[in-house]
Amino acid sequence: MDSAYLYSVIAVVLTVCNVRLISILPFTRTNNDYRSNKRSTQLTSHEPKPLHLLVFLGSGGHTGEMLRLLQNYEALLLNKDNHLYVGYSDNESLDKLKKLMRQFPTFSIKCYHFKKAREVNSNVLQSIVSILQTLITSFRYILEIKLSMLGKPHLVLLNGPGTCCIIAVWVKLIDFFWLFTSSNIVYVESLARINTLSLTGKILNWLADEFIIQWEQLHEVVPRAKYFGILV
Repeated sequence: MDSAYLYSVIAVVLTVCNVRLISILPFTRTNNDYRSNKRSTQLTSHEPKPLHLLVFLGSGGHTGEMLRLLQNYEALLLNKDNHLYVGYSDNESLDKLKKLMRQFPTFSIKCYHFKKAREVNSNVLQSIVSILQTLITSFRYILEIKLSMLGKPHLVLLNGPGTCCIIAVWVKLIDFFWLFTSSNIVYVESLARINTLSLTGKILNWLADEFIIQWEQLHEVVPRAKYFGILV
């Protein structure tokens, strides 16, 4: 094969890859009008449509915040026609979800157990091993969920623990190789984060399609973030 032709093919492939990468990574976007008190129009719908929703329950406070998000916007997020995919890392979080969902007996829900990406107080080596294990085991779950969402209104709603980063990475990688798909990842930073981002927030700032903060001063840290006040 002529070397000039080969270089041209490589250049075209790299260009296409770069364009696709830019199209799915939202971190370059800015949000000039980040203040909004129109929570009813921004976060709810007058005529909710069936939604395929993926959420992740980390543990403790993260689970509590996610469950409050679901409750506070149940008209949109817990519509009886929705399909809910729930990732969880501990049985206590799953029990809390089941208690909440007793109020929605006709709801379609499927649960997936994710190994924690990092245990508290683990050293660097232990963290690397656990992250790799989580990466491998979680791919099958995310691919299954992603295939179920194709061509349908969908949302990936995340709010805190490190496993959310792995979920977001897999979603974006599938988007990269599977053309004509969208991820619709919404990340809500923890209420405890007033002036600085969590480690998960710093990572998902590069990956989340919508980055939502609950304290206005965080907009200086994440210029593209959206602010609706306290959500949880």
